[in-house]
Amino acid sequence: MPLSDSFLREQLRGYGEVEQIAIGMQGAVYRLPGERVAKIWFHAGEEELRTLGELYGAIEGRLPFRTPRMLELRRPGPYCVTVEAALPGVPLQAVAPEFGEAGWERARDCVVDVLAALAEIEVPEVLRRMTVLDETDPFRPEGVSWIEALTGLVRRRVARFGDQLASVIDDFDGEVERLLNQLAELKEPETRLVHGDVTAGNILVDEDLWPVALLDLGLLTMPGDPVFAAAAAGSLYEIWSPRVREVEAAFDQAFVEQLGYDVERLLVYRRIHSLLIANAHDEDPYGRDSAVPLAAKLFNR
Repeated sequence: MPLSDSFLREQLRGYGEVEQIAIGMQGAVYRLPGERVAKIWFHAGEEELRTLGELYGAIEGRLPFRTPRMLELRRPGPYCVTVEAALPGVPLQAVAPEFGEAGWERARDCVVDVLAALAEIEVPEVLRRMTVLDETDPFRPEGVSWIEALTGLVRRRVARFGDQLASVIDDFDGEVERLLNQLAELKEPETRLVHGDVTAGNILVDEDLWPVALLDLGLLTMPGDPVFAAAAAGSLYEIWSPRVREVEAAFDQAFVEQLGYDVERLLVYRRIHSLLIANAHDEDPYGRDSAVPLAAKLFNR
């Protein structure tokens, strides 16, 4: 059931005049007085958000663009609320040229620049304690390989949501096993910070489309392979577009040429990412579209 605007504003009582900026899968965001923003989290609990706040502190100043800084965490009602320092820039998706139009390549390269910077960040200790999606246990504790952790996550998602996926993906069980066999054959990568949700809405840019800030860590933020982050970003840029495969191919060409990534590795990870997020909206109070049909299109083509 959708949450009313009055209910959401009630969670921010005491902060003065507030203005809604956005509502996403993770929560609702409001502008507060004093160069601050508040986020009402629909799913995350206090412990998870404290860990996220630690991550913010661990990476602050280590990237060529700004990242969130948590100022306050409280729970005035059924949902947690965090207050963060406001960040500069406007969302890339609001100002980027359409795919294929003049100047689109600069928007593509903005995403590539963000991913390249993240791939340079060595893993802070707190990242080993991060959870992903709606899970409660850390995704990859110390001593667990990337491939082992990712395989386990895929199997857990399939165990929970496989019935929905099997009804629309041809030979679903066989596809999953073939995909995990491909994953097992990959060389264990050097571990870096994976944001996991680098979208055109989460990158804030200046008037020249240079990245000045990056938002929304937490959904799939984990210690892992930066190639996975790139594969996800290529899909997420125009995930609902009928031209999504063309967009992915354009990004993959840039990932190969500019970052030296292997295209087959990108394709394996893209299919894995589609399985992971296929049911991520299942508990969304706003009933936004399921990504199950998108996974089916990717697997059945």
